Order: sequence, then structure tokens, then C-alpha cells
Amino acid sequence: MSADDAFGVRMQRWGGEQRWELLGPDAEPVPEAERFLHTLMVRGLSPRTRRTYAFDLLCAHRWMAEANRQPEQLVGEELIAFIEFQQRPPPAAPSTINRRLRLLQRFVDFLTGAPPIIQPWEYRSHAASFHARVRRGSLRLIEPHRVVRPLKDAEVLEFFSSLKTWRDRAITLLMWAEGLRSMEALSLTIPDLDFHHMSLRIQGKGNKERVMPLAKPVANALVLYLRLERPAVSSPRLFLVLKRPHRGRPLTLAGLRAIFRHHRTASGVHNANPHRFRHAFGANMTRHRTPLLALAKMMGHSSPNTTIRYVEIEDAELRAFYNEAIDKLLPRDLLSE
Repeated sequence: MSADDAFGVRMQRWGGEQRWELLGPDAEPVPEAERFLHTLMVRGLSPRTRRTYAFDLLCAHRWMAEANRQPEQLVGEELIAFIEFQQRPPPAAPSTINRRLRLLQRFVDFLTGAPPIIQPWEYRSHAASFHARVRRGSLRLIEPHRVVRPLKDAEVLEFFSSLKTWRDRAITLLMWAEGLRSMEALSLTIPDLDFHHMSLRIQGKGNKERVMPLAKPVANALVLYLRLERPAVSSPRLFLVLKRPHRGRPLTLAGLRAIFRHHRTASGVHNANPHRFRHAFGANMTRHRTPLLALAKMMGHSSPNTTIRYVEIEDAELRAFYNEAIDKLLPRDLLSE
């Protein structure tokens, strides 16, 4: 039996929540992994995050099975072998490898009270094999900095013109004008809307709540959806399925993706997906000089370092910043002839 065949992941319902389990070669839950994954659920992490961590732990256990190691036996230098295991074709992305490294260290810390750390000299002996860094005993691959190109205003208008329902228009506006993630929009309830104070309560990642001002065009689209389209059901969830056979049920992530797939084709804006509308929000706020700390709070980021990925300065803006700075320097004769 190969390491790939020895372990698996299973999802079960537990108290109305999704519970992910790591299964061993006997198709039974691995006890220590089950306890660790349960702590993630108790901490209130989102179902999607818990699923990701369960599969990360699956990868770590497949490597440990191949290396004939137990988690309690791991030492820092073996983290390098775990990296090399993940770099086999098809290789995992550096960000994925780093996330799995962090989780494995937390898992070992959970079991033993001390995470495996790597000493700088241990790293240097392998430094030629990959680009990485060591900080406080944590080995991490260097991740390439990528800025996702946000949607242009013309693309937003083209995509928006293909939308036929107020529901779909409201969801799109919530992403473009309020910076919501897909799941944040789908998780909204009617009590989250405050039309009197023109505000919106958002339940973000890790159950972190934030309140955003509600732009008038967004409020108008929401009101029209509530008055004209939303099925008269008792569910508090804001966005519901409009067509049978599932009319009146909460709109799911799969349903939202299907909506965007259809309208990408209909509009011809082939790079339009929910997260690009959120990227456009971040880029637009930056263009209008919104301070980074304020933008991080708007987008529900714990750290401004995450917000920086949403910032893109175009050549025209770069030239404008440059000219403004140079104009201030010239009167001081610093660049005089």
C-alpha cells in the first residue's frame, strides 16, 4: 500500500457543523489528528478553512508514512524533507507549502508542547536546493509577489449590463462597492441591513464582524431585490435561489459561481469572477487615496500586509505621484541647473 492509499479525509455532520476527519490505513479516524482538527472547529474557523487544514494534514501524514516517521519524532531539519516531498511533480505552490509547514509545526506543538524548529546552520547546508528563509526557527519558502489585475471600470459596466435580476446586481455591487468576499455576501441576513443608518454588518473570516457604510446605489439594488424578487420564506438569509426546483433556499457558493460563469460568457468579460470585483474595490479605494489602515479595516484584513496585495499603481498614477514630488523639490533648488 502506498502512502497515497494509506490516508484519506472524510467530512461528517456534527451538531449542524461540517466536521473533517483524517482517516488512517484502517479507514478509521486518526485519534491525534481528530483531536487537533476538532480544536479548529471549536476556535470558530470557517468550514472552508477547516477543510483546507484537513487536506494539509493529509499531505503531512502521507509524507510521514513514506518517511516512516511519527509526528512526535519530527525534528527541525526534517521540515526540509517535507518541502522536497511537496516539490515533486506536480509541485505545490510556495504559499501552499508554507501554509502546510505552519500547520505541521502547530500540529506537533499540539501533541508535544514544542514545535519542530530548524537551526540556521541546518538550513544553510540545504540552501542551494531552494529559495527559502529562516526566522525564529521557522523555515519558509520565499513567495513570489503577485498583484492580481483588478477589473477596469469599462469591464465592470460591461459585466453589470448582462445581469438580469436585482439579486445578481446587488451581490455584484456588494463586492465592487463594499469589498465583500463571496461567502460574506452569501452569509448576509436581512437583520444585517440597516437602511435607516445606511450601514451593513458583515461577518468576515474567523467570525470577525465589521460594519461598512452602505452606498446608496447598493441600498437601492437591495431594496428592489427585497420588494420585487426575494421569495416570501422564513429564512433570514438575504440571498435566495429565485428559480425552481430550489426556489427559496439560500444561494450557495456553487450557485454563485454558476451565475458568474454564465455572465462571463454573456458579457464577454472572461476574467470577471467574484474576487476580482473585490480586487477592484481595493484598487479604487487606493486610487482615491484611502489610507492603508482604513482600507484594511474595510476589507476585513487582520494585517495591512494582506491589503497590499490588492494595491496596484498604474503607470499614469505613478507618473502623477512622481511629478507631484518633483514639483515640491524644484523650488528648493535641489535639481536646479
